[in-house]
Amino acid sequence: MYEYNVTVRFNDCDSMGHVNNTAYFTYFEEARKDIFKLFNPALDIDAWNLIVASTQCDFVNEMNYAQKVSVYTWISRVGTSSFTVEHAIQDDEGRWTARGKAVLAGYDFAERKTVPISEPAASELALHQEGPENVPELRG
Repeated sequence: MYEYNVTVRFNDCDSMGHVNNTAYFTYFEEARKDIFKLFNPALDIDAWNLIVASTQCDFVNEMNYAQKVSVYTWISRVGTSSFTVEHAIQDDEGRWTARGKAVLAGYDFAERKTVPISEPAASELALHQEGPENVPELRG
């Protein structure tokens, strides 16, 4: 499991005073950086080899400006050419604020097609299959 700590920025909030729904996906993406490095250690955009096939976010409790939160990230499935990453956001008072997941796929941008995940990357992903305790279930 990976942990990414963030303080909610002013520009993450909307006119209702809480974090806008789109910001959660940015937090999830930032939390996946260590996973991206398994496939592209330099995070070189010209050598990028993953795409997001699907993504989901369930909002559990609101988050507000300057709030400190932790984004926990783990792997729930590793397939031949794709894998599922799960996320849970917890605030500094221990409340879960969001749950999410993304399916990422190996991708060859020159050929414009999915490609198998390498054995070394699949083995490393398998080491991160344990998520946090008492995390809310994803809806639907």
